Amino acid sequence: MKKLLIYYSLTGNCDYVAEVMRKFPQTATEKLLVEKQPPLKGLGKFLHGGKSALLKEDPGLKPIKADPSDYDEIVLCYPVWAGTCPPAINAFVKRYSLKGKRLFIIAASASGNGNKSIEQLRKALNQCEFAGSLNLINPAARKEETVRKLAEVFTEE
Repeated sequence: MKKLLIYYSLTGNCDYVAEVMRKFPQTATEKLLVEKQPPLKGLGKFLHGGKSALLKEDPGLKPIKADPSDYDEIVLCYPVWAGTCPPAINAFVKRYSLKGKRLFIIAASASGNGNKSIEQLRKALNQCEFAGSLNLINPAARKEETVRKLAEVFTEE
């Protein structure tokens, strides 16, 4: 089964998830890049990022190289912002059809509470076959745990 990991990373947590996922067979990765990136540090990071996530602002998503229609399963990985998906993921979901694809969702957060965002995304993509989800807490800082959890999910197939 060909798998495509589509991910957005601001501070490196989801970059680390992608690094691990590249080691699994038949898994390609594609990082979402945006025109309007929030600040990387300080209060502005939280205020700007949280506001843009809650208001579902369009960050100006740059085109991706991979064609999702060429893959059997799409894995969406993102940092949780203000309890929801970051604007880059919302823009991707609006722009690309995932109808009929197997869908797996990975939410990364400091608290490990990505359930609300996962459920919102799953409902928005209700024409997909939901394959499951995973909440990761600070994946880049908890490398061994991240590798173990990803291996448990993606090597069973």
